[in-house]
Amino acid sequence: MKKLLLPLLFVLLALPAFAQPTVVTFTTQRGEPFQMALDGRVINRSASNFVRITHLRPGNHYVEFRIRGRHGIYRTGINVLARAGFETNYAVRVSGRRVSLRVISEIPLGPPPVVVVPPPPRYPDRYEPVPPRYEQPVPPRYEEPGGACRNLLDRYDVDRLIDAMKGRDFESTRLTIAREAVRNGSILSEDLRNVLLQFEFESTRLEFAKFAYDNVCDKERFYYIYDIFKFDHHVRELEEYTSRRR
Repeated sequence: MKKLLLPLLFVLLALPAFAQPTVVTFTTQRGEPFQMALDGRVINRSASNFVRITHLRPGNHYVEFRIRGRHGIYRTGINVLARAGFETNYAVRVSGRRVSLRVISEIPLGPPPVVVVPPPPRYPDRYEPVPPRYEQPVPPRYEEPGGACRNLLDRYDVDRLIDAMKGRDFESTRLTIAREAVRNGSILSEDLRNVLLQFEFESTRLEFAKFAYDNVCDKERFYYIYDIFKFDHHVRELEEYTSRRR
């Protein structure tokens, strides 16, 4: 009996770690479309520049990328780490036939919900044991990207956009250039904040923030831009606008 208690104790201690949610994302820096397989399983059959995987088992995983280059399609494989309780965001850099990964950010996720197991019913006269129920494990869910992250502006594109805006004297011209840059693409919240800082008037910043909201790739981080507004009524107006767009 004592020999069985020790392995059972290790299993009980390990259960909270496996119950924690784990998410990983992959985004190419220059918007190159790719296909990928995780531990031998194809994730996205249609090539895209952004993939998000939820309910992933924590630990090391082997990721294979299939990318179209100048000399045809080639494959490469890389080991990645999925931390329990975090959303790990990887940037995929393609250089010739080489592919490298860089961790952009790690965001803590909320704790899993506590499941309350009701007590078994009490029978006054007699008790008949109920046979145990064995539920099939839920397989991992792999999500393909939506349209919000298509044609993502990388850091090079954002720097070129900021340089183009700095070279113009009129606020209206800067607004036109910024609108054209994000009209057919998407942008990260942090990069949008840097673009908004190039406008001189807060009213223009508010106008462009509303225009660009639908094209923001990571809307959960849209709050990054609120600190650049000095007037509270502008913050309230923007928050009300984004609430209606969700």
